[in-house]
Amino acid sequence: MRQELARRERQAFEAAAEQIREAIQSDPALADLSRQLLIEQTPEGMRIQLVDADRQPMFALGGAAPNDRARALLGRVAQVIQRLPNAISIAGHTDATPFRGGGERSNWDLSTERANVTRRLLIEAGVADNRIRNLAGHAERDPLIPEQPTAAANRRVSITLISQTPGTPRP
Repeated sequence: MRQELARRERQAFEAAAEQIREAIQSDPALADLSRQLLIEQTPEGMRIQLVDADRQPMFALGGAAPNDRARALLGRVAQVIQRLPNAISIAGHTDATPFRGGGERSNWDLSTERANVTRRLLIEAGVADNRIRNLAGHAERDPLIPEQPTAAANRRVSITLISQTPGTPRP
């Protein structure tokens, strides 16, 4: 029974990932951002990452507010994930460049603020608030590209749809 539930969940995740990709590709204003959207199944569930690219950030440098295109991208993601029942975990990440905002703020603050803004935008776009299980800021401690700690892609937000069948092997 558990394996059947896991199989159905994997299929739902695969369908949702395809719907997100299609929604981005079909929107001329967002199609070129498709390379900044990473979707994968993990042991925790399905992780959707919005990553920065050189000269194409999702957030203003040192700021927590996403640009218009990032907002639109999050809106498309929300349209699909609001149909799924899974709880959601949101994480913000920075690159290893020290935060230069002055005061006592750091990459920890920045990554946490970006995760929280992402949470708010998902809720505004229709995702139920009670589905948000947690949010976290990881600063530069969990780089996407460890061998390039200052790479743009290390600056990202991760939205994970938490598996309802934890511990079940995933492809």
